[in-house]
Amino acid sequence: MINNEENYIGLGENLKECLSCQEKISETDFYEKYRICPYCNFHYSIDFAKRLEVISDQGSFVEFNKNISVRKPKNLKLNPNYKKNVKNTRERTGLEEAVVTGTCNIGGIKTVIILLDFGFLGGSMGIIVGEKISKAFSYSKKNSLPVLSVISSGGKRVQEGIFSLIQMIKTTNATDELNDKKLPHIALLTNPSGGQVYSSFAISADIKIAEPGAIIGMFSRNEIRKTSIDNKEIDLTSENFFENGLIDNIIARNNLKREIASILESLTSIDKIPKKVDLELPEIEFIKTNQTKKIEKSRPPAKQYFYSIFDDVIPLKDNSEKNLSTLGIAKLGSQSIIYVVQNFQRINKTNSGKLNINDFEKIKDAIRFSKKFKFPIIFFVDNKGINNTFENEISGIANSLAKNIKLLSNHDEPLISIITGETTSEGSLPYFISDSVLMLEHSILNTGLDSKGKDILDAYDCLETGIIDKIIKEPPLGASKGLEDMSRLIKINLINELSVLNYTSKRKLIRTRIKKFQEIDMRYNKLVESVSNEIKVWRNVLRAGYKALRN
Repeated sequence: MINNEENYIGLGENLKECLSCQEKISETDFYEKYRICPYCNFHYSIDFAKRLEVISDQGSFVEFNKNISVRKPKNLKLNPNYKKNVKNTRERTGLEEAVVTGTCNIGGIKTVIILLDFGFLGGSMGIIVGEKISKAFSYSKKNSLPVLSVISSGGKRVQEGIFSLIQMIKTTNATDELNDKKLPHIALLTNPSGGQVYSSFAISADIKIAEPGAIIGMFSRNEIRKTSIDNKEIDLTSENFFENGLIDNIIARNNLKREIASILESLTSIDKIPKKVDLELPEIEFIKTNQTKKIEKSRPPAKQYFYSIFDDVIPLKDNSEKNLSTLGIAKLGSQSIIYVVQNFQRINKTNSGKLNINDFEKIKDAIRFSKKFKFPIIFFVDNKGINNTFENEISGIANSLAKNIKLLSNHDEPLISIITGETTSEGSLPYFISDSVLMLEHSILNTGLDSKGKDILDAYDCLETGIIDKIIKEPPLGASKGLEDMSRLIKINLINELSVLNYTSKRKLIRTRIKKFQEIDMRYNKLVESVSNEIKVWRNVLRAGYKALRN
């Protein structure tokens, strides 16, 4: 594989053979259109004009603030060679500076676009670049438009000294312009994406996507190598950043327009499920069966019916099967929602079903998205409890658990949890806080307090105690063999719940959430035996949250 960082291909350069796989590419339509090798998928660098061609609707780009002028600070003395270099670069590229700003349509959605071009002094950020970027965010707020930042940048504008560094603060703060109006900011990280630009407004984006093989990071490989203790390979590729949860997705250049348009449509949608639609459940013959307190190995993971329930699914972070929880945005009917799905693999055992700290971090991410865009959160719950490893302990999993309980208790958007398999001990706590807690008929709650198994509650036990709000009946053949029917039942129940919660006041949502755990019937013997200690923990945490809310 070729080293993206040290073998940067000049912008606009036409190649006969791929530098990565040596296949002939000069006459292929795919290379001509996207500058991607059709054989090995290597993405070559492209200039701002080609980038616009790939991402935006044809003829829709309108530039603004092209010839912006900024008063030079009194203490800034520019080297004559630097001035000459800027002049020559302008003549060579046809650009005024390293950034181009304007509006364009992406899949028909009008968007503010901020384009950094590596061909202009490495796409570095000086005073003028910082000013143009800040004004672009202001324009976005004034005109209620989403923002797409396309990053092709590396290094520092050292010739402008401290005034260049200050632009990091200026542009990062400028992104706050979008929050009040719920406007999304998407950052596309191309090769390379580093230095001051990456470490400021780009990293502050709501969603960060990257092209395959892009070199990313605040520091270059050479800078890191000088201070590394060992000689381990320094992997700054987008793939490694994705695996470590630092970016949300990797999207090939030929798919960018479609995927970005889908993200923009979901994040800017204001549609809601109508008030009290009360959809009728389908005609399914339910057969009374003996309740079991064991989960069958064939119990389907949530993802098996997930795609039948939701549309326009946009996964975020690393959602591979080795991780228990997956996070993303999707549509339930016409309404955008945030989902966190636990995908416990009982048969192929790609994951253990145990919760790790990254599962709790995804809850925080979901809350952050929900808070900004005013979307409800839907949790699909199926786990074997918290993984009691030293790594989790030293990473602060207890802190994450407590923080999530407080954040969810005081969150002012609707929360729905649906237990699809089992949930265990402390790992279940955040999900029971939801405004509506649903449980599939043959699911169980294992409190983990009794080694003899007397602490396992079935769905009817949980309903009687008030821990859950509703049981969703399972088809005659069960969830594993009646996937289509099960999916329809879940979808209808979720729509009915949101048709009420969408129109409940924020204050009432929070007050009812907290009150719920103050009124659970502790006279129920089975509950007293198994979960009384945990209920006390819940009450104390929620009481503290309610007190903070009232103050």
